[in-house]
Amino acid sequence: MKSLHEAGAEIIYHCFYYKGHNPPTQELKKYCSELHYYERKRSLFSLLFSKKPYVVASRGDSTLLMKVLSQPAPILIDGIQCSYWMMHEDFREQKLIFRANNIEHDYYDGLANWERNPLKKMYLKREARKLRNYEGVLKDVDLILSVAKMDIDHFSQYSKTIHLPPFFNDSAESHFAPSKEGDDKFVLFQGNLSVKENEHAAVHITQNIAPLSNKFFVIAGLNPSAYLRGIIDTQPNVKLIASPSHEEMNGLIRDAHVNLLMTFQQTGVKLKVLHAFQSGKHIIINSKMDDSGIFGSMCEVIDDSRAISKKITELLDVDFTQEMKNARDEKFNHIYSNKKNANKILAEVQRMNKKIWG
Repeated sequence: MKSLHEAGAEIIYHCFYYKGHNPPTQELKKYCSELHYYERKRSLFSLLFSKKPYVVASRGDSTLLMKVLSQPAPILIDGIQCSYWMMHEDFREQKLIFRANNIEHDYYDGLANWERNPLKKMYLKREARKLRNYEGVLKDVDLILSVAKMDIDHFSQYSKTIHLPPFFNDSAESHFAPSKEGDDKFVLFQGNLSVKENEHAAVHITQNIAPLSNKFFVIAGLNPSAYLRGIIDTQPNVKLIASPSHEEMNGLIRDAHVNLLMTFQQTGVKLKVLHAFQSGKHIIINSKMDDSGIFGSMCEVIDDSRAISKKITELLDVDFTQEMKNARDEKFNHIYSNKKNANKILAEVQRMNKKIWG
């Protein structure tokens, strides 16, 4: 939103929030000409009986529909969860741009595969089925912005689709610090550890990579489970940092000599990879963390545990200099530029405005 505002966009923003979780903030007013908040519904009826996925059904508000229809302008729908009114005849007649963060039903299927709680697993599987059936509403949009390059073919079955990489906090660049003598040389894996996908990756690193190395590993992230804590406790060269502050996490990403980022669920682009590129030193990812080979020239892409352990040993003996960061930034900014991608959206909006008003 900040990037669109800086590029000259006039933004009327409609946003849902959880009561008591992410309450409305007036901070966004500096970027918007209008700001409208709606409380997300969390009724059991929406969960059990709606044909729409719960993430969609819980965001249906007739006030939003009336406000949007009263101000004819191209509409940017940020994710399938915000698409409740796309089946409404009057809404479909607007110029619609859909931002696809990932293939949502694949994401939910993946979460279900890692989930150990039977009730949560059942919910995730049910939601995945609903999302797969519901996705056809995208046939009525004028343009799809695919966050991941690898998802373009999938979304092209519905409408014209272009690659629009994710926006990110580009102020993170100032956190980078080149290697210097006396640095603690450790390997960092970080993520929201309450998400089963991230927990599985942390377990894999602890059980299959750290034992092959005499180097020191840090696992950092939000709300680790007792299960994960127990596994990390068994490995002497792995330390858990539970729920670090935002500032502490930035420091860990900056100070780690190697950022090791892994996933076993290839859905969308993980923002933590972009953060590591902005603030980190050496980076190793596995192939499912990549996006159609985009990251291959900016970091090491390795799947085999022994090969990862060997590469860690090599990289810990190689200082990461400002010159190396500059070379990586040049490649990174060619694709992941907030300014360039905001202008790409505005160019599409201007094209649509010409069709509306001539």
